[in-house]
Amino acid sequence: MKFANKIFILTVLLAFTSCATRNKLSKTPEEKKAELFYSHGTSKLLQQNYREALKYLKQAYEINQKDTKILNNLGMSYYFLGQTATAFKYLNQSLEIDSKNSDALNNLGSLYFKNKEYDKSLKSYESVLKNLTYQHQYRTHYNIGLIHLIKGNKDKAKENFLLSNTQNQDYCPASFELGKLYLGEYRYNSALKWFKEASKGKCYENPEPIYMQAITYLQLEETFQAKAKFQEVIERFSSTRYSTLAHLKLKNMKSEQTLEKQASDKITPIKGKSSNQYDSPSF
Repeated sequence: MKFANKIFILTVLLAFTSCATRNKLSKTPEEKKAELFYSHGTSKLLQQNYREALKYLKQAYEINQKDTKILNNLGMSYYFLGQTATAFKYLNQSLEIDSKNSDALNNLGSLYFKNKEYDKSLKSYESVLKNLTYQHQYRTHYNIGLIHLIKGNKDKAKENFLLSNTQNQDYCPASFELGKLYLGEYRYNSALKWFKEASKGKCYENPEPIYMQAITYLQLEETFQAKAKFQEVIERFSSTRYSTLAHLKLKNMKSEQTLEKQASDKITPIKGKSSNQYDSPSF
């Protein structure tokens, strides 16, 4: 699974549990019932059981149609069931009640992103940045960085990925994108540093940063380290396409070394003075 897809899912799931609840003693029996349905629906949503999630969240919505967190999660249930238009409807309803709802704005931005409506997506994420108390701005900066990357503005993308990393150094997807950017600039040591960062924490079980470390070592002509990383990919991620790619890279490296050896063996040392005027520099 690509990093961008993973981050989209994580962004919307974090919103499910971010809202505080009122004191239970002050709630009516109907409100308590709505909260129970909301809790069950959110749990199913986190388990990716979207049909069950939708069932419970619809029951919560029937009781309370003004609760922004119910609207938010109901919208995402519809999204994951392929009903994008309905998802937009409920997220916008949530924002009509609270226009500064950062969770809904973030999710709306992610939906626009998936819909390739990048200007609208950027506008939503930039609205989230205005909330100085929002705890997940590192994700917002990462998402903004992805949009700038798609638009071809690499400097802006790098700026936002660095901001993401500054706010949460354990957020490995931002490190991975920085690695790719520096690799594209032929700044191999910097690229290697960020690919190493991208293989830590939650991304430890992801083959992409390990594979890219190997590619970067090749660019640095450090073949021993490159081979070791390709072998690590093969051993740890045997069921992924990166294992296949690593096998091909190792096979190509072996073929190139064989050809170089054969070429070297064919070279005969020249004794005496050369009669070819092009063998030496002209003055």
